[in-house]
Order: sequence, then C-alpha cells, then structure tokens
Amino acid sequence: MRSRLAWLIALVPVFPPLYLAAFAALRYWRALGPLARGVVLFYLGTQLVAALLTPNPLASVPLALVRGLFVVALVLAGARLADPRWLHYLLVGLVVVYLLAFASSWQAYGALWWQRRLVHPYYTTVSVGLAGALGVLLVLDWRARWWWKLPVGALALAALVFSGSRGALAVLVVGALMALLARGRRYVGGLALGGVLAALAYATVSLGQHVPALQRLLSLGLSGRDRVWQGALEAIRTHPWGGVGPYQLGPWLDYLYRGGCKLWTGAAHLGLSCPSWLEPFHGAWLIAHNLLLHALGETGIVGTTGYLALLALLGYAAVRSREPLLVAIFFGYLVMSLVDNPMAVPSLHLAEVFWVAGGMALARSGLAVALEQGGAVDEDQLGPDPL
Repeated sequence: MRSRLAWLIALVPVFPPLYLAAFAALRYWRALGPLARGVVLFYLGTQLVAALLTPNPLASVPLALVRGLFVVALVLAGARLADPRWLHYLLVGLVVVYLLAFASSWQAYGALWWQRRLVHPYYTTVSVGLAGALGVLLVLDWRARWWWKLPVGALALAALVFSGSRGALAVLVVGALMALLARGRRYVGGLALGGVLAALAYATVSLGQHVPALQRLLSLGLSGRDRVWQGALEAIRTHPWGGVGPYQLGPWLDYLYRGGCKLWTGAAHLGLSCPSWLEPFHGAWLIAHNLLLHALGETGIVGTTGYLALLALLGYAAVRSREPLLVAIFFGYLVMSLVDNPMAVPSLHLAEVFWVAGGMALARSGLAVALEQGGAVDEDQLGPDPL
C-alpha cells in the first residue's frame, strides 16, 4: 500500500488528473475534529447557497458541489496522510516537469531559449515558476544527502529563475521566512537564494544584459492585472451576494476574454492551438489574478465568507502544527494569491498541493486525526522520512 501511494504522489505532477483519486478520501470524514468539521460544513453550505443566488443556478449548483467536494476531498486526503514528508515524493515528478520545460523551450526557441521565458507542453509559465518554488521548499525540508539535494534544488531554482515569475519568487521568499519563524532553520537557505536571485537580477539590469526572465523579476508592473481586476469588480457590483457562478467569471474579464480562445502562454510556440470544440468554454479557466476578487466574482459575499473561513482554519492549523514545510506552503501561496489564483482547483497539480498540505496541518495540529486502517495513529508512531 505504501509503495503504491508513493508512486501515486510521485506521478501527480506529471499527470495531474491522478488527483481525482482524492475523492476516495471522502470516506475519512470522521477524521475531522468538531471545529474542522463545522468549518468545512459551513464552507460547503455557503458555496451551495451562493450558487442558488447566481444568474444560472442550474449550472452553478452542480459545479459548486463538485468543486467544493473536491477541495474537501483533498483536505481529507492530507489529513489521512498526516506526515508532511509524504510531499517529498512530489520531487520525483517535479524533476520531470522541469526537464520537460527546458526541453520544450529548446524546441521552441533553439539555442537562445534563455532569452525567453520557459514554456511547457501543458503547464503555464507561471505554473512552472511555482513548481520551481515548491521544489526548492521541498528540497530544503528533505533530509537527504547533499549529492541528491544539490542537483534537484538547482534544477528547481533554474525553473523558477527562467520562468520569470515574480509571484513564484514571493512564494519562495515568504514561505522560507515563515518557515524560519516556525523554527525551520533549514529554510535559511531559501532566504539566501531569494537574495541571490534579486542581486543577480539587479546586476543583469544594471549591466544592460538582455535576460527577460531575470529582468522581469525586478519589474513592478501589473502586466494588465489592473484591467482584469476592473472586470472582476464589475461582476461583483452586478451580483454581490452570490456572484456569477463557478467557472463563469471569464466573460466579465473582458481584457482576457476578448482575445478569444487561447491556451497557456507559450502554447503557440509549441504549435498548439485551441480546438474548436473548446472555444465556447474558454472563459472557464480565466482567472481574476487575485484570490479575493475571484472568489467574490464567482461566489459573492456568501460564498467568499465560507471560503475565507476555510482558509483561516487551515492557516490556524498550519501555525499550530509548527511544521515548517506546511507553514511555508500556506503563507507562500497566500502571498501569491494577491496577484494570482494559486489555490483554484482543478489545476495543473499546484493548487491541489495547497489543500493536501492544509489537511496535513489539520492532522498535525490536533484538529483532525490521522487514520490508518480505521484507527487513529499517534504522531510518535510515524516512521522515518519515506523518500
């Protein structure tokens, strides 16, 4: 069983639909303590009530139910695993993701690939950066020999650098800082790496070298996000209580929507285009690039209240658990949510990690119990690092 679970965790970064296996964890509902159970029920209830208040409740209610259950299933899967060291297995799949990104960039741009931001067969450029930041945090937490940690950490850092994602860099720096405050001394290296990247980017700009990914790390521009936020605010003003419905905010984000059906950034360079059957649904994956605005736009005040309550529970659990990796993931993702939607599911693996880590925090903090073959497991009985 442990070996099959290990392989499943290792493969999900490469094949994210494997996360659907988390629905099997719904049977572990009794693992949640009274506080956690109450907040989760409140979250699900507000999502359904908000869906009833949308312009199209027939579509919104089932979408809200499926998405809400998926989030709860991921949290329960994390509570079932309990030990954050299981997340170390993600490094196996993440290495494949990094290599695919560099190979795809070479295929798209040739020898001058380093002058462009990384592309990937199915990850967005920002997702590659977030995968790089997550990989560095995992390596810092991974108690392995340096000859294993060094190449994996270097590859993850390179993916972050050449993605040019400022949000991903914030995940690394803020996550490492918060982990350090949670007595994770190993995360000093994360802060040092963030400082080195900032210095390298500054030196590159000062010397006039043209490395767009590094130059972008120092940019303070919003890259059109302000116009996206305007569209989300209009949706909120029009439908303040229930929002416009899950996955239905896209048409309101005119700055993104008017361009027609597009796949992720870099897809065109790989010869990929949006198929005709997907065009009517292309607004479903457009995001408001801000967690609060997106939640208010989709689920209004009612749904956002439940969503924030669930996030507050997981944040409290992460701090109470005093697990540096879980603290790093929660606060790193939280800061990135100011300019992106890294917690929106379904995603290309990365949002799901956040919810699974939240479930682990519930178990480690005592707000849920880790279940093994129907019984509670004491934390002292947990074995050594599985990887």
